[in-house]
Amino acid sequence: MKKKVMAALLTGMVLTMAGCGNAIPEMTDEQLQAVGEYTAMLLLSHDVNYRSRLVDIETLTVEDDSVPSEQPQETPAPTATPIPENPGMDPTDDTPVVDLTQGSEAQSEVSLEETLGLPGQLVLSYTGYEIVGSYPQDTSEEYFTVDAEEGNQLVVLHFDLQNQGDGTETADTMGQSLLVRVSVNGNTSVSLTTLLENDLMLYREALNPGETRDVVFLAEFEAQSLLDVVSVEIDVKNGDKNATIQLE
Repeated sequence: MKKKVMAALLTGMVLTMAGCGNAIPEMTDEQLQAVGEYTAMLLLSHDVNYRSRLVDIETLTVEDDSVPSEQPQETPAPTATPIPENPGMDPTDDTPVVDLTQGSEAQSEVSLEETLGLPGQLVLSYTGYEIVGSYPQDTSEEYFTVDAEEGNQLVVLHFDLQNQGDGTETADTMGQSLLVRVSVNGNTSVSLTTLLENDLMLYREALNPGETRDVVFLAEFEAQSLLDVVSVEIDVKNGDKNATIQLE
């Protein structure tokens, strides 16, 4: 197609030149191609629909300036979270109140006999105490004896257990949750639990009407604390029952 256009242009030029009475010069193929390209560029420059690929530098600068450049975005400053003036619970409104007395076992002060679970017809009477290194002193009729450790002494509290009823009554403290404390001159010791026949910590005997038995509680103290006895006290607890008796 390009060669046809160039041939037509050359033909027109030849005719023009022939009309002027000039002789047509002889040209080589390279000269004819150069004339054809120049003629084509000349015609295209007068075509309104043609846009040259050559760009004016000033026009390009103006167009570049018209495009808005990207501005760096500013990072917003962090917003501080306000701290509450009074964090936490209100001690008067929100704090739960726990009743520490719930679930605790209330102690009721009763007699020594009732605390030990003795029948109503059995009565205990305090008869005195003794301080010994071993108990009982007479071992001829006893199978067991209790000896104090070196430097200690035993305090033996004696009671008369009497049946004041008209029938046989049984005293039984076995299987009970007894806690017995003996205090001498303000010093307290927990009562010993022994296999002695008359130890009230583990006692089970039947008493006939009017019969009296000697029963005891034993506690061990340092010998130096028993040199001058001023006061003797016993405190017995059994479940929700409690008995405190000043003996001396």
